[in-house]
Amino acid sequence: MLDPIFLQNEQVLVHAFRPEELERYEQLVKETYQILSDKETLRFIPEKRLRSLADTETWLKNNILNFHCGRNFLHFITERKSGKLLGMVDIISPALAGEHYQLDHYPHFIEFYLKSDARGQKIMTNLLPFIMSALNSKGIFDVGAVVNKIHFAARKVLQHSGFKHQSSFDTKQDLYYYTAFAEDNRLRRVG
Repeated sequence: MLDPIFLQNEQVLVHAFRPEELERYEQLVKETYQILSDKETLRFIPEKRLRSLADTETWLKNNILNFHCGRNFLHFITERKSGKLLGMVDIISPALAGEHYQLDHYPHFIEFYLKSDARGQKIMTNLLPFIMSALNSKGIFDVGAVVNKIHFAARKVLQHSGFKHQSSFDTKQDLYYYTAFAEDNRLRRVG
């Protein structure tokens, strides 16, 4: 099982499900539904759409259980000032990836979702390098991502964080792999 990641900056927190989420569980379900039913957020991944609050609650419960079973590791991106949900980052285990993808090699996979009104604020551009560093510190260096070929913003975020295009995944998506040395090189350039 992956230990939860906890990151913060002046704008947001990245965290797993905590006791605070129990206190605002109904609101969390509503906020999750807003993200995973939003047409703009899901423009490139319509298959992730949730159809109702009941579906969202089931999805959320499954993700909480899956975290503790080591299948996938859902983390929330929460606005620090208001405590509202801005997005989510899901880290998918190689075992779970193997149930859904047909690849020669199964790394961990990362997926991220942001509320449509949080787009353009460079939230993921700023967070993803730190998320990757946190995964590296936990011994996870082999990470992949699947992104729609025409989702230029997501591709740019991945590339900025050290992901390199590997191959075509299917007719609509490309496969990217994280390379830890890219993180080291970026840090050397900065400092």
